[in-house]
Amino acid sequence: MCVAFVVAWSSGFVGATLADRTGVGTWSLLAWRYLATALVLLVGCLLVPSLRHSFCALGRREVLQQVILSVLSHVLFLGGVFLAAEEGLDAGLSALVCALQPLIVTVAGRIFFGDRVRIVQWVGLLIALGGVSLSVGGISAAGVGSVGLVAMSLLGLSTASLLERSWNPQVPVTVSLTVQVSVAAVIFSGVALVTGGLALQVTGALVLAISWLVLLSGLGGYATFIWCLRHVGATTTSTLLYLTAPVTMLWAWCMFGQQPSPLQWIGLAVVLSGVGLATRRTNHREQGTA
Repeated sequence: MCVAFVVAWSSGFVGATLADRTGVGTWSLLAWRYLATALVLLVGCLLVPSLRHSFCALGRREVLQQVILSVLSHVLFLGGVFLAAEEGLDAGLSALVCALQPLIVTVAGRIFFGDRVRIVQWVGLLIALGGVSLSVGGISAAGVGSVGLVAMSLLGLSTASLLERSWNPQVPVTVSLTVQVSVAAVIFSGVALVTGGLALQVTGALVLAISWLVLLSGLGGYATFIWCLRHVGATTTSTLLYLTAPVTMLWAWCMFGQQPSPLQWIGLAVVLSGVGLATRRTNHREQGTA
């Protein structure tokens, strides 16, 4: 599941690239992506008896928790990243800022949950961060003023990871994702209506892009993200995010023929070694609460 998480999470780059080629606006794209994902999940919850029972049995507190997690991990995270890209922020710089997330979650775990973080884990996290800076393939100053938007995304996803650990919700992953995606669909649709509308021209390229974003990046990425948070802990899950930058590089190579540079291959090796050190021994105290 951890491997599936890394592969699915990093696939968002492919979906974004496919969508960018259709010329659809950012907010319309996010709105339709989430509307389609919500429809799939809601139908699934209605058709599967066990999911239907869990969905209908949700209490007010559980719904509120999922709404908060949705705003943080979907709306703020994706909204900030997409808006920063629209404002011209360099993709490499955006990836590097987001790569600070494992460090933030690890520090927060040490402060708020009393996690015992060994020196070798700190070293591994810093090595992996250095590897990410190599694997993004160079950074320019383009759109540097939009770093604050990516920082908002970074804090949103980090806070969601910590709250998931603190609340330790017992709601099934599919039901959690259904509520979160439905909330995000409403918010993104509202933004799209205000900024330009939901109308778009349906083409084969658009169907492919939306399908990719819904099935692999949306359902696959976020379902495995929630699963990993609950089973291997917030710190380990966040550390695995280091792998998404170099794996995205491999996606770009396989899908679009973007040949990685020697420096990027070195970055991949450095990230792997860093993540290996950082996850060598999982914190048992965190596993007991995750």
